[in-house]
Amino acid sequence: MPFLPDADVTATLPAPDEVEAFLRRHPDFLAERPDLLRAMTPPSRFSGEDPVADFQSAMIRGLKGDIDRLSQTSIDLMRLSRGNLTQQQRTHSAALLLAEVATPADFHRVVIQEWPKVLDVDAVALIIEDATATDLHEGPRGVARVPAGTIDRLFADEPETRVMLTAERGGGNLLFGALGTRIRSDALARLDEPATWEPGGGHRSPVAGLLALGSFTPGAFHPEQATDLLQFLTRLLAIVLSQWCAPTP
Repeated sequence: MPFLPDADVTATLPAPDEVEAFLRRHPDFLAERPDLLRAMTPPSRFSGEDPVADFQSAMIRGLKGDIDRLSQTSIDLMRLSRGNLTQQQRTHSAALLLAEVATPADFHRVVIQEWPKVLDVDAVALIIEDATATDLHEGPRGVARVPAGTIDRLFADEPETRVMLTAERGGGNLLFGALGTRIRSDALARLDEPATWEPGGGHRSPVAGLLALGSFTPGAFHPEQATDLLQFLTRLLAIVLSQWCAPTP
């Protein structure tokens, strides 16, 4: 059907008398459509010339607004719950893949090649500190070595933070190697000996570094996001990685 101008659309609308006649012939019409009934303006108990304020109508309008807000809140909560469940399932899947690795080569394949699809990110990188390195040194795909102390410097503003989330990076992130220029949002999680994550942990792992998750889309990560799932995954990664102290053979 071709688009009709507003004037033509108005001309095709039923007249008020026709609407009234229809509703009288179908008295259950509004009862069967409560959402439509809530959208209607309730009648005032007083005429327009009466100076008495109709508080009941005002209260009804207020309640209608409350219902609309509660409905939207319920929708938002359901969406958030579904999103959290999805992220939990993705994290569990990634953890199971990691638990099955038998060699450093398997470890590299799972983390660098398979985790991006499982975790719904565009890139995963593993950054390892090396006392002999003097600058960022790219190794196998997705793996880089950096000078000792680099991780502490990255987290210098918040030394107690285990995960740093960046909503937008205009210039990319070199930690991701060849994909670095395309990274617009990322999550950096410290790779330390699991004991140091708890109060009283006293020693450091022979492996110090980062797990980096990157997205080509700005805002994919943001500081308000919960990080418990990523922290869990990083702890597991640290345990497996420390068995070899290197991600590749």
